[in-house]
Amino acid sequence: MDAKTHALLSYASKLTETPSMVDSEDMEKLRSAGWDDKAIWEITALASFFNFSGRLEAASGLPPDEIPEGAKFAEGRS
Repeated sequence: MDAKTHALLSYASKLTETPSMVDSEDMEKLRSAGWDDKAIWEITALASFFNFSGRLEAASGLPPDEIPEGAKFAEGRS
């Protein structure tokens, strides 16, 4: 995994698991890895939205999403 992707995933994980611990140092790590302020905002918004919607679904008692048997994904294509 390249450093830019690693920085993004590390940040998204921290934002998900310990949001109160996110600070300016995290933003600097993202910038150092090559992300600009607009991208950092988009990363934050997207991760936050999925955290919000996932927690809302869990709290409302909706069943978790299930991948249908035999589903094929583009990522697996050669």
